Amino acid sequence: MSRKINSVDFGSFTGNIKDRIASPQGMAIASFPNLYRDQVFHLDDFLVDTLNLDFWVLSTDGSATAFAITPALGGTIRGNAGETDNGYLAINGPIIFSGDKNAGMEVRLKLDAITAVTFEIGFTDALSDETLPAVTDVDTPATGNGATDVAVVHLDTDQTLQSAAFVGESTGSTYAAQKVNLAFTPTAATYFTVRVQLATDNAFCAIFDANGAVVKEGSLSLALEGATLVRPHVIIGTRSVSDRVPDIDYIAVWQDR
Repeated sequence: MSRKINSVDFGSFTGNIKDRIASPQGMAIASFPNLYRDQVFHLDDFLVDTLNLDFWVLSTDGSATAFAITPALGGTIRGNAGETDNGYLAINGPIIFSGDKNAGMEVRLKLDAITAVTFEIGFTDALSDETLPAVTDVDTPATGNGATDVAVVHLDTDQTLQSAAFVGESTGSTYAAQKVNLAFTPTAATYFTVRVQLATDNAFCAIFDANGAVVKEGSLSLALEGATLVRPHVIIGTRSVSDRVPDIDYIAVWQDR
């Protein structure tokens, strides 16, 4: 007998359990409770009036304006890097995630302009100055600013490499600074999505276009030490005296329980 809910036909529920679970509907039904049983998952779609500052920490310098929810846009946060050269704004989560728990994060965002701009998205430990990035050089990859554990997608138009790279580093010579060039530059005023996934000591990234198609991928072996606690990290800056206005549609972060 075929069953319908709100006129959607979920097909026949006759036959054995293996056949039912093998269907797309069955796979979704079977996996849904297990995802929440085995993983912690935090999605902020920014649908309320104010940011959850129990989870997020905001930082700015120069003439930058901190991220704030923009209700008229239907669930986004917007900030402004300001009109001070090398001004930054950042949003960081709690330092409770790790590669050993297979932490991952995803951010959907857009920038009003992609000239004279820099951004960094991924996982880091606490930084000495939260209004500066962890990566200090993307051409010859290096980190600084107190960072010891890093896996980020980084772009800086002040560098020779003016497209995005995936950069990793951690404490000790085993986890020396390294990068993989992604050959990706965003399109102004167009959404793109950055995903960073940790897997023990390794890290992977993917960049999706506005339609959700993968346009770039990268991976780093021995990117950072998996037992070290890190946090979701987004920082955006201007490399001129012209402001740069980012909109973030959502931030999701997850890991094993």
